[in-house]
Amino acid sequence: MLFQVLSLAIWFVAMVILMSLIEHQIHCRLMHKKPRNLFKNLKLRQKMFKSHAVEHHTQYRKSFHDDPLPKGEDRGIRLNVFEGLVEGLPMALILLFFSPIGAGMFLFVVGLHHTIWNQIHLEMHQPTGRFFANWSLYKFCARHHFLHHKYPDKNFNVAFPIGDYICGTIAKPNAADWELMRAEGIA
Repeated sequence: MLFQVLSLAIWFVAMVILMSLIEHQIHCRLMHKKPRNLFKNLKLRQKMFKSHAVEHHTQYRKSFHDDPLPKGEDRGIRLNVFEGLVEGLPMALILLFFSPIGAGMFLFVVGLHHTIWNQIHLEMHQPTGRFFANWSLYKFCARHHFLHHKYPDKNFNVAFPIGDYICGTIAKPNAADWELMRAEGIA
């Protein structure tokens, strides 16, 4: 019994790290780098770049948050959990060769990541005082993401900022950054 619980815990931690690295690479390479070469004419790739690097970062560069947008107009700050699970299937199938538990845990972590991401990202950009808004862990993630909007080539993770530490893309706030984050109520 203890071995099974320990095995689940190890798979969970490993899949959180993997999901963080996947989020980091997608955000860094697909959402911030202008489409080039083989993928430059792919409409989905162009849309992803434009929606994030151009529209989202333009909207939230000067002001980190704003009033809630009408339903449907806030798509740029939400992830679709179902799409995430479908997109996670190839990785789950690869993991299935090693462990059915690992494959299932990966899909669980993808769903958990997207659910957490949606809640905290909405609170960051359209604060409503959700139940976790004063938690230290949330404020840590909010500061991390705030610095991403100030330094778009840093802090690519939102929900699980482990990938930024592994890849060396952590933004270090200066005194002015701390002052701005205090004004936002996240420092």
